[in-house]
Amino acid sequence: MMKQIYLITFIFVIFIYSFHSQWVPSDFDTIIDECQRVSEYLITGTDYLNYSDMKACYDSIPFNKTKAVQTIETVKELLKGFYAFLDQAKEEPKPGYTFTPIDLITELDLLLNKDYSYEYEFVVFDDTIDPNTIDCQVTHIDDKPAIDVITEFARNNISNSRDLNVRFNTALASLAFGNMDFLVYGQLFSLRQKLPTDPTISYTLNCNDKIFNITREWIVPVYGSKEFYPIFTKYKSSYINETSVGNASLIFDAIFSRFYTLQDFGVVLFSTEDTTGLNTDEVIRFLTDMIVGFKLLADKGITKIVLDFSNNSGGDVIVADYIIKVLFPNINIFPEDIKVTDASTAFIEEISNANVVGDLFNYRSYTSTIKNNPFDSINEFIGNNRYTRGGAQVKFTTKAFRNDSLDFQILPVPPKFPWTQENMVILTNGACFSSCANIVQRLAEVSVPTVSVGGFPNTRFSFASCSGGTVKDSNIISTYLNLYQNLSNLASRSILSQDLFLTFTCAEVYSLNNPDEVMEFSFRQADYQLYYNEQSARDPSSLWLQAEQYIKKR
Repeated sequence: MMKQIYLITFIFVIFIYSFHSQWVPSDFDTIIDECQRVSEYLITGTDYLNYSDMKACYDSIPFNKTKAVQTIETVKELLKGFYAFLDQAKEEPKPGYTFTPIDLITELDLLLNKDYSYEYEFVVFDDTIDPNTIDCQVTHIDDKPAIDVITEFARNNISNSRDLNVRFNTALASLAFGNMDFLVYGQLFSLRQKLPTDPTISYTLNCNDKIFNITREWIVPVYGSKEFYPIFTKYKSSYINETSVGNASLIFDAIFSRFYTLQDFGVVLFSTEDTTGLNTDEVIRFLTDMIVGFKLLADKGITKIVLDFSNNSGGDVIVADYIIKVLFPNINIFPEDIKVTDASTAFIEEISNANVVGDLFNYRSYTSTIKNNPFDSINEFIGNNRYTRGGAQVKFTTKAFRNDSLDFQILPVPPKFPWTQENMVILTNGACFSSCANIVQRLAEVSVPTVSVGGFPNTRFSFASCSGGTVKDSNIISTYLNLYQNLSNLASRSILSQDLFLTFTCAEVYSLNNPDEVMEFSFRQADYQLYYNEQSARDPSSLWLQAEQYIKKR
């Protein structure tokens, strides 16, 4: 298994975009002594801030109880009005998952009963590796067994998956394809959301049977400095270059996906489905290039494909639906529904009456799973569907398929490709989130084999995480509230401060094989498990070779 090899840790402020202009509170004069040095660092253009200076400054900023109450009350309104999993989150996890059931509204109320000395937190990430420590085994962290420390951290501090194996994977470093190159991904053990208790962290290393200790300080790279984005730099490896990964040869770079050949099979590497910042023409180009890549594999007579979705953060549900249709044009996507509350009903009525094309809250955006045709009215869409969630009766809209026909009309029409579930295999490390999860979960339901890499020994674990439906955020809700006058009565309770941001899942998706199974809470372990080692952690092609062995028709 891959060792924790990133040792030097950095901290930066979590509210980065407002660091320069909004981080100083109105009563700054009362804490000028503590924050003066930090202010001087920013003015002089230094690359790093000192941990103790930064901590002292933030500790001196008084907690704003009034703002906290306003924020938490607004968050509660948004969650009660729109969050699809608010009730089911109270239920005990399915076997295989590791998380604590939570009543979010109660916990938010409890937050107000706590005393806080300061408002701001830090985020920590890693940059430089001492060359002498590469491939050394980390045996202890702060004098405790490393495996125990990292596992406990993943259990209590990482929340990106319900599966502890996936959280463990993302606590460590692994490779991801993104920004048209390979980058270091994960290492959340060194990407903290809470201020570390101590200014340093110590590691005990075993380097060729030589044991020694090193201590690293937490330091804070200043926004805008050359040290602020080291995590996004190209990963340098003897195994990876512009035309190959290990023994795999690149045949086409489709920006957000890459196509390789390795021995007698093909590899498709998907990095994201996120189209944020792209216009329509750019999205069409993105998907057209993907089709070109698949066509090149088909033209070369490639009969077997490894689909690598490792470290894929997801993105646009339309892109996910399109990828599913490219590979299996005759299958439906997962059906979904929306929690029915006074707030969501008001949004459904207003957005439907305005006929906002393709919007989550427009009933015309869906096709009924019952009659396989569009809904005739708002009332038919809302229906009268009640389910028991978290011990309570909860109402949801009628299950429906997203109607992608309008979106698909402007997207390239793919040819019929020769591959089936018999000659494909899916590879992930469980960090395949959101839209990515919907893709691989849907392909798994038509019997495409799945392989997960990493995790704990001899423990098959989730090949996807966060298989929920469409996500909205507080900014979008605020836009609607300001745009549509009939929603104005909700505005006073549902608009967050402009410097705050909340995302939440509004639609939940269901299995097609098991129609009552909510995908978000369904534990689905991979068919097979692989492990990282010193080579495969740096050379993904060695994992591709192993995953190919699980293709059914070889």
